[in-house]
Amino acid sequence: MKLTVLGRYGPFPAPGGACSSYLVEAPAVPGKDREHDAKVRLVFDLGAGALSRLLMFCPLTEVDAILLSHLHSDHISDMFVLRYALEQLHKRGVQVPTPLTVIAPSSPEYEFRSLASSGTFNMVRAEDGMKLRFGALSITLHEMFHPVPTFGFDILENDAVTAYAYGEEKPKKRLFYTGDTGMFPGLYSLVKGASVLLADTNLLSHEKTTEFAAHLTAKEAGSLAKRAGVGRLICTHIWGGSPVEENLLLEAKTNFPAAMLAEEGRQYIIE
Repeated sequence: MKLTVLGRYGPFPAPGGACSSYLVEAPAVPGKDREHDAKVRLVFDLGAGALSRLLMFCPLTEVDAILLSHLHSDHISDMFVLRYALEQLHKRGVQVPTPLTVIAPSSPEYEFRSLASSGTFNMVRAEDGMKLRFGALSITLHEMFHPVPTFGFDILENDAVTAYAYGEEKPKKRLFYTGDTGMFPGLYSLVKGASVLLADTNLLSHEKTTEFAAHLTAKEAGSLAKRAGVGRLICTHIWGGSPVEENLLLEAKTNFPAAMLAEEGRQYIIE
């Protein structure tokens, strides 16, 4: 499984950056997935500026599905540009995947209806505990803690699924993406043992003014990674308003020395 960071900022991008978006690639299953293609390619969120980044790594004809953690603009704004692109390409005779499968929360309803209105997307309503299969990937959706319905994605590659089912040592090739979330009691058990935790770290500790903040602090993300025994912590959803990266990383490293910041355009092998 390969993770490519297309955008790492929120709720708006830093100059030259893009908002939350990630490309995940894994082996296809012969006879079940698109013919003559050895991979499945999933996009997780598509925030401002992310579509052009996606096109650097993957043509639209090869996207199998898009999973939206939630319907805030910094995670979906380029979906509307994508819709226009698919419509125009189709008119010009390009064999693009329409309708393209999109899994997303059904609320806020006006955002969901807007995405569904043209028929370009096959909108599938996300639910807590929903299980999905794409090629070698098995994905489970888990509701997070955020002002609107938001889902984290627990992603296993196929050979890891068997180990998980039979209670063997923690499975390899497991990625957990939190989407946007504040800390809540069940989060630890959800991410426990992940080989890579891709975590919302939008806040520094002094910026958390209430116990029920909508985002994790970098220190909380580091503590979560340590307690849950994850292999790697990649901090993302970084505030785009000013240079905070160095302080974020220092905070995360206080509890998890191996923490790193997501780098746009970088590819990570999940193993």
